[in-house]
Amino acid sequence: MKRILHIIGYLGRGGDTTVVLDVMKAMDRSKFHFDFVTHEGTTKMDVVQMLRDQGCTVYILKGDVRKLGPIKYYKELLKILRTANVKYDAVHAHTGMQSGIAILAAKKAGIPVRICHSHVTTIQRKVSGVKKMISVPVLRHLYRTNATQKVACSRMAGDFLFGENSDYRLLYNAVDTGRYLAVTKAEVDKVRDELGVSEDDVLIGHVARISPMKNQRFTVSLAKELREIPNLKFVIVGDGQEYDEIRNLVHGYSNIILTGQRSDIPVLMKTFDCVILPSLPGEGFPVTMMEAQAAGCRCVISDHVTTEVEVGLQLVDVIPLKDKDAWVKNIRQIQRNTDINLRNKKAEALAGKGFGKKEFVNKWLELYE
Repeated sequence: MKRILHIIGYLGRGGDTTVVLDVMKAMDRSKFHFDFVTHEGTTKMDVVQMLRDQGCTVYILKGDVRKLGPIKYYKELLKILRTANVKYDAVHAHTGMQSGIAILAAKKAGIPVRICHSHVTTIQRKVSGVKKMISVPVLRHLYRTNATQKVACSRMAGDFLFGENSDYRLLYNAVDTGRYLAVTKAEVDKVRDELGVSEDDVLIGHVARISPMKNQRFTVSLAKELREIPNLKFVIVGDGQEYDEIRNLVHGYSNIILTGQRSDIPVLMKTFDCVILPSLPGEGFPVTMMEAQAAGCRCVISDHVTTEVEVGLQLVDVIPLKDKDAWVKNIRQIQRNTDINLRNKKAEALAGKGFGKKEFVNKWLELYE
């Protein structure tokens, strides 16, 4: 059995957690075992408990590199690797530039497979110019020289972390298309009832962690501008650091529905007529876009999201974030999308292009060979 230690900044919050858990669900657990390191501040303790209930060890550090400092962070990881009850065959780091510290600790501990996996296209937290000038070259040197494999979820993410024309492996995020094909009309109708919308209402979904980068504030501003259209509703799905602020912003607007975190994503995506992602810089290869296309759903994304999410299904429109009028015009034209057969054909086509779960999981597990 191969034992892999994943290092994820905030377990349960983002797309990196989603893809790792998807792999875990599908893999042969007699051949592979996943454990995790995450950072204090992880709010999804139900995810942590679920993993522990399944036999995974989850280590929670008192902070990330910024909070602990690089030396203490390095020592904490090295202590875990040296004192764990098992010998890990691989360390798989998903923490952006901070991965350099993890990869160095893994090398020191004698871990043979050391993977640095890029999921983002920019530094997501504010860093002063001086710190950035000093730390970025050092961290880049650490993961470039000590990782045995460099992986990215998109070319934009790979070029950001490893450099243009550098040697890294592309592994696009994918989805279990079977879950989307299995959604029934009765399930969709039930969700529409729960949301309190009528049969004629057009639903615009925004499914993401509620954070500055995901830019729910822009979605709210669109909804407010389009509130004169009686059958147009915006549904914001997710939770996160800005949840309370967004909840206050939408108060009193009947055309905006805030659901919080949901687990029935395939049904929601089949319920929506369009999914938008007006992100600020930082997106790697958002799983949300694969989920939406697996549901045969139209997508509108900002120019900060990689166009690699348009995989040939003709479902994705790209609009510059600064051109709000173009966003408003596009959304005005969206109509109900009730053709289940046509939507299912999109899921089948997505799997045919290699974005199905089986193909993705096989490619992922090859990293540990």
